[in-house]
Amino acid sequence: MRFHDGGGSGDGGDGGTDRELSADFVVDASGRGSRVTHWLAALGVTGVRERTVDTGLVNATRLYRAPEGAGRFPVTMVQADPYAGRPGRSGMILPVEDGRWMVSLAGTRGAEPPDDADGFLRYAMELADPLVGRFIARAEPLTDVRISRSTHNHRRYLEKVRDWPEGLVVLGDALATYNPAYGQGMSVAALGARLLAEEVRRAGGGLGSAGLAARVQRGVVPWVDAAWLAAVGQDVWYPQTRGARPTPVDRLVTGYSRRLTKASTGAYGAAAALWEVTSLLAPPARLFAPGTLLSVALGPLLPPLAGAPLTAAERSLLAP
Repeated sequence: MRFHDGGGSGDGGDGGTDRELSADFVVDASGRGSRVTHWLAALGVTGVRERTVDTGLVNATRLYRAPEGAGRFPVTMVQADPYAGRPGRSGMILPVEDGRWMVSLAGTRGAEPPDDADGFLRYAMELADPLVGRFIARAEPLTDVRISRSTHNHRRYLEKVRDWPEGLVVLGDALATYNPAYGQGMSVAALGARLLAEEVRRAGGGLGSAGLAARVQRGVVPWVDAAWLAAVGQDVWYPQTRGARPTPVDRLVTGYSRRLTKASTGAYGAAAALWEVTSLLAPPARLFAPGTLLSVALGPLLPPLAGAPLTAAERSLLAP
């Protein structure tokens, strides 16, 4: 493997050198920028199938000092609606360390959030519910707005490669990336790392065990596919998504998933199944277990909420 040492030279140039390192076993976890298909081509492995589904999602993020009294503030999110026939808009407040909030706004192609302070707040206020905007209007901004556009779904079907090279495993974003709005990329990477560790233990600690790399590459597929279907199954509905359009199967699955989501707002059985599958604690088949099907058929057992379930302390943090 050729390794680039990017040591600085101080003169504005790269200053790095190329070195070749020998290894008995290589794990490519280099992320979205992986060059694994080029490396495979150098080994004579070509024709790797790849697919990209891109909503054009843009994330705008800013850190805030949380208002006084927000010490136990929960994650707060206004979700986008992929079924409305228009670009999606969403917003989230995530409490982080040192009494701060990480606030992220997101919009698909045609509804991208701005990168200026006034526009950031205005965008938050104009979401389907102004809750995020009203909270951050009371908070002190600590940073400028940061923009990220690395949000497309991209899948490399490496498990379909015949005669997979011994001693090479590709995990995490180097294998598949997902729209970060769904929060599953790190989970899939962690599950892949755990599987690799299990296979190494099963082989007696020897990384040179015949077929180990291919077993890992095939073994991660159920988790990769589950996250891919969850992300792409939503993203295909945004009107300006590139790389896929809804199919009859998508329409059927979406009809069921919307009923499941509605049921989960007021039925524990549906909510538990949805949580376990989206958190990758259970396979998608969990959504079609008898108990889940019954919950979906019965619908929510509790009346819908009139608004966000805020405590008195949380309500006091809202700007008028």
